[in-house]
Amino acid sequence: MILGMQFFSSSSEKVIYVQAPIAVNYGAQEPTIDQFIEDFNIELEKVEKAETSVVPVQFVSTYSNYKEEKLDLANNALDKFLIERQLLVTDFLIENKRTRVDQLTNEKLLDLNKKIGNLFRELVLDNMKVPPHVYSFFTSTVPLQKIETALMEQAKYHVPASITLAQAALETGYGSRVIGNNYFGVKDKSKKTKPITTTEYYTAEEYKRNKGIVVSYTKVTKGGRNLYKCVVKDSFAQYMSPWESFRAHSVFLNKQKRYAPLFTQGRDYKAWANMIGSTKYGGVGYATSPLYGELLKKIIERYHLDLLDY
Repeated sequence: MILGMQFFSSSSEKVIYVQAPIAVNYGAQEPTIDQFIEDFNIELEKVEKAETSVVPVQFVSTYSNYKEEKLDLANNALDKFLIERQLLVTDFLIENKRTRVDQLTNEKLLDLNKKIGNLFRELVLDNMKVPPHVYSFFTSTVPLQKIETALMEQAKYHVPASITLAQAALETGYGSRVIGNNYFGVKDKSKKTKPITTTEYYTAEEYKRNKGIVVSYTKVTKGGRNLYKCVVKDSFAQYMSPWESFRAHSVFLNKQKRYAPLFTQGRDYKAWANMIGSTKYGGVGYATSPLYGELLKKIIERYHLDLLDY
């Protein structure tokens, strides 16, 4: 017997229901509620608040039939990708007797990510008009398979794959300006690397504080605030490989306290994009541009990168 899981609750019935996407193969044995709670790490507080037992509502005795039934529900390529992606994840979890993807070995996780990446290319990117340089950025294996890598960072460090990919695309112009294998615009605080020209948005106070690196500026008004749009020369981190840049980005977000609020948003790419931008507009300050979050959302939504978040 296969049990799939996803939380949602009914306030009227005070019941916590459970459905796909995570699965455990119990064979012919139906699990007890206690076993079910333990296997899926269900928070007991939620059970107590519901004032009733957890109800596993999706038991599937014949998994092959279940797959066929799910695929029959697909109305278009995007639906098919979502369903096939989830079936892939479920297959891997059942095969390896795990309840979460981050419990898979690196080898298994790489295999899963590769399959999801290929599926995304075939069912999503290949079925829409994507500029050649953008298609190459997302699908090329040289110097790095970015979709697979973003999926790995998502599993290991809980940064949504869509955010990782959108930031890499935005910061490098879809790979057209990668210097020192830096895909995320991470600064070199030691100032040891050769300065590179970039654009920053400063308040008057920030402009005075950073005047030494400003080449030129224009006064602009964004979101009701008067800012200095500055061309600056600043030092950026350099990495031995593109993979090192992706991993450093994940670690950077996880270790910096100011980014902690991002990880309360789960896989909600809109919340991440809204929060990651300039502190001048209520963000956590990854970038100074007042448009940073909106640009990330535009990239994610244009290329359906949010379908990779699970």
